[in-house]
Amino acid sequence: MRLFAFLSLLILSIGAPTLAQETAPPSNDADVAKEASEQLDDVWMQKKLDYSTAILKGLSLGDFELIEANARQMRLLNRIEGFVRSRNPDYRTHVHAFERASDEVIRQAKKQSIDGVIVAYHQLTVSCVRCHQTLREE
Repeated sequence: MRLFAFLSLLILSIGAPTLAQETAPPSNDADVAKEASEQLDDVWMQKKLDYSTAILKGLSLGDFELIEANARQMRLLNRIEGFVRSRNPDYRTHVHAFERASDEVIRQAKKQSIDGVIVAYHQLTVSCVRCHQTLREE
């Protein structure tokens, strides 16, 4: 539980949106844990979308520093999330695919290869979609 609290604070410290919602108070510890987990999932997803949007902006502007910086942040967030969810073997597979794709985005941005970044960004997007398919099937 301490790890969960630490990771929640870490995510919030990197600029996550406010999580305040008007809901009925949880009735037991299991409900509290489930609600916290769902909120953290929302935070991770929103941050990844923010980073992804910034990468797309960098692509459209030809700003390789913007692309690389946001790909690095996305990769870091993915590692943290992957550690928390590591119990699911299918999820671990997707985490590794996502990491390889984000590494390739970074590599191509360093080379200032717009075509290379486009291909790597596409691979990154595919890995996101496949992972979410897996999570929905659980």
